[in-house]
Amino acid sequence: MRKSGLFGLLAATVLFVAGCSSSVKTIDAAELAKSLASEITYDDTLEELDADEIAMYVEVPDDVSAVMYMGSGSTAEEVAVFTAPDEDTAKTMLGNVQSFLDDQAESFQDYVPEETKRVGNAVLEQKGKYVILCVSGDSDTAKEVIEEAFK
Repeated sequence: MRKSGLFGLLAATVLFVAGCSSSVKTIDAAELAKSLASEITYDDTLEELDADEIAMYVEVPDDVSAVMYMGSGSTAEEVAVFTAPDEDTAKTMLGNVQSFLDDQAESFQDYVPEETKRVGNAVLEQKGKYVILCVSGDSDTAKEVIEEAFK
C-alpha cells in the first residue's frame, strides 16, 4: 500500500512540473513584424524583404520562417521575426541574428557611426520558438509591442 501511494505522489509531482514548464503562446509572426514596423516611429521607411533578400543578411536554416523589414541602408533600423520549429533551433537562430547585429554595428561604425548606438540598443529576444529583432530609436515601445503579442 505504501509503495502505491509513493508512486501516486511521484506521478502527481511529474504532472505538476510538466504543467508548470514554460509554454509560449503561438503568435502570427508576420503580424508581430508588421506591428513593430508600424507602431514605432522610424527615421527611415521600412520595406518588407523577400526570403532571398533576408538570406543576404542573416543565415536562416531551411526549417525557419522569416519576416523582415529594413530601411534604405542610411539607418540601421530594421524589424525581424523568425519562427523556428523548436526552441533549440530558435537558440541557433538567435546566435545567427546576433552575428548579423555585430556585422551591422561594424559596418555602420565605418560610415554612419551614430547608428551604432541604435544597433547597440536593439531589442533581440527569444520567446520559445520565436526570435524577435527590432532596431529602432524606441526600444521601450518595441519591448511593449512584443510583450503584448505574447500575452
